Amino acid sequence: MSKIPHGRADLSAGIPARDTATDEYGRPYAAGFRPAVLEWDGWTCLDCNACNSGSACADCQACTDFAAPYPPHWARPWVEGEPERGVEAFGGPGGMSAGRGLVDGAGDWVLIESNRDAAATARAAGHWVVEADIRTLDPRHPVLRSVHRFHGSPPCQTLSSAGKRAGWDAEEIGELQSILWQASEAFGFLEVDDLCSLYGGPHSYFGDVLDGMEDHPDADGWGEFCGGGHLPPCMTPAEFREWAASSVSDERTALMAEMLIWPMCLVRIGAPLRSITMEQSANLLRQTPALAEAIQAELTSAEGLGWTWCSWQIEDAADYDAATHRERAWMVATRYEHPRYADHVDGEAAAREMWAHILKQTGCLPEWAPELSRRIEPYQGRPALPTVTVAAALNLPSDWWADTRGKRGVNPRTGKPMGGGSFPLNTVGQCVTAPWYGIRFRPADVPQGEGTVKISLPELGMLVGFRRDYPWTYIPTRKGAAGIRNIAQMEADAVSPFMGAAISAAVQGEDWYQPTSDYQRALYGLGTPNLEPGPHRAAIQPPHTGARPLEQLEFAGPRAAGAVVAAVKEQAHTQQMLFSW
Repeated sequence: MSKIPHGRADLSAGIPARDTATDEYGRPYAAGFRPAVLEWDGWTCLDCNACNSGSACADCQACTDFAAPYPPHWARPWVEGEPERGVEAFGGPGGMSAGRGLVDGAGDWVLIESNRDAAATARAAGHWVVEADIRTLDPRHPVLRSVHRFHGSPPCQTLSSAGKRAGWDAEEIGELQSILWQASEAFGFLEVDDLCSLYGGPHSYFGDVLDGMEDHPDADGWGEFCGGGHLPPCMTPAEFREWAASSVSDERTALMAEMLIWPMCLVRIGAPLRSITMEQSANLLRQTPALAEAIQAELTSAEGLGWTWCSWQIEDAADYDAATHRERAWMVATRYEHPRYADHVDGEAAAREMWAHILKQTGCLPEWAPELSRRIEPYQGRPALPTVTVAAALNLPSDWWADTRGKRGVNPRTGKPMGGGSFPLNTVGQCVTAPWYGIRFRPADVPQGEGTVKISLPELGMLVGFRRDYPWTYIPTRKGAAGIRNIAQMEADAVSPFMGAAISAAVQGEDWYQPTSDYQRALYGLGTPNLEPGPHRAAIQPPHTGARPLEQLEFAGPRAAGAVVAAVKEQAHTQQMLFSW
């Protein structure tokens, strides 16, 4: 057989020989598919005259334009010994990154975030941020071929118990699950045993000559494209996103698909991806386990990525040093070996505990659910780190109380304030929510609702696990706006750095135990006596409320609208690159 089937274009034109159109076993892809962006001609920083003369990629216009919206130095292929490159989807204000920094300060990560205040905050914290709707980005960008790690924290509003629970709809979840099951076929991971006929060749599944193909020049031989291989991708990322969104009433639920779109596209273009981690509402496992099952199946099955490990579990940040509870579902997947802290448990018992509420109602476990026999156990038998109360974290008297609402009436039957919203400070706090910016602290003998000591936004972030001087940033939408509610919402939505450290350490960097213990001690001042409130409390840097100089590319919606400014000494307007298979 001829190498290019009759009537098909030679898609290899302009692409270097190092990007061969074969799978990991050396078998060709069907229909002439090349695992790279077709508009790319193979150029990298290695071909750059400016860089070869000694210029840094950040000072090179060609590299900056080519890598956009990612760091200019990503135009240079990664080499052994350099920090591993990673992409964090839905990066928020940088909670996962802050935790990751405790155990792997040498990582080279890019955060993708659409909320401008969260993006500005993460940028002010020192992270490279692509400010964009993730659905406007193509994970097949050439510079992403060197990405080793991927993390995602998709929006959880449709799954949260506090929201409208659009993501709990059984019919919608079933449809989205079926779509996620098709990701491996959509992005070119479906293996077949008969590529020959797809190329117009003469042989059948069993190698026999097909009727009417007896006169084919290769009828009596075995050509290069005979035998098995992978079918080519049949959908672009944009098409798969549109398909997923069509199955749900709230498009935020469909963003779960990004947890398969990005890893599969990265692997398909040749990225040495080694791990995938994910954080989501605990209700993803408790109420919609079918979505978790679909992701796990596509990552570990032979018909999908075929990775070695994929575990799901619910963890509380308070168990890993935070002063407030924050239960979240976590996924850890690794490509080649088991992650650090890998543990095996009784999957049946874990399932009965996880879905006890479903078992009680229906008498049976969910029809579709991820396997829970694998989990990450960061402690590995070591003593639990100190439990931190709100009083200890904020250096307030332990017999004080917090009121999350104003003064309320008293229930005559119980003698307690009606409506809840008050809690003692000598305990680990409830999960921080945005309305907590209005908290008032008071001694126990002061009536509920009459406290005068307020919580500050930096203190609110500290309860979640952020350092006191974390650069919370708000870009005013109108003159005089302080953005107090906006910043409080960021703090309520963020990944706790304490959990970020434990999960990141499972797949990269050093062990989490000692760095996190040191961070906890410094953050909460453990071992020091509580001080009286007022002037004795440490001065706290106020959050940023003005526009900051932009240091990286920013995207507004689907259009490129930013520029490289402080990092490169002159502005360079760029346009978002559009790709297709």
